[in-house]
Amino acid sequence: MQADELFDHALTSLPEAVGDLLRDGRDTREFIFASFDGASELGMALIASDLAGDLGIEGAAVRAEVERMILAANHKGEELVVSLMVTKEVLTRILSASNVDANTRVAVALWLETPLTMGHFRVVAIAGEQVRAATVDGVSELDEAPVSSSMLN
Repeated sequence: MQADELFDHALTSLPEAVGDLLRDGRDTREFIFASFDGASELGMALIASDLAGDLGIEGAAVRAEVERMILAANHKGEELVVSLMVTKEVLTRILSASNVDANTRVAVALWLETPLTMGHFRVVAIAGEQVRAATVDGVSELDEAPVSSSMLN
């Protein structure tokens, strides 16, 4: 899956994720909505981590389950996408573990340090070495996909 496709998927999913944060009384400016290709090594690691916690299994067993999920999705002509709200620190760790080049990591880190006003949200999509990142204007659970402004990479 390409970063542009993941980014579009993230924009479509953002209202629900923001709604979850708002219902929990969390400050949405503290989080970045990130999407990853579930079939990538990074995506598989994130799915495996989630499954290990939910199912209490680890190692080869969880890896085999993730691979089974990917094959089942591919058989149906679908792709797995991992989307989650993360803090700046977690996104930085994820980027460090990714195949994204150092210059792009620095650009994303600088972008994350810019002030974010209420009603604006950060969205990132990582696919292999590709990153798409933008600040989007306003969103609610009733909105359609938000409008993107300022794009990185």
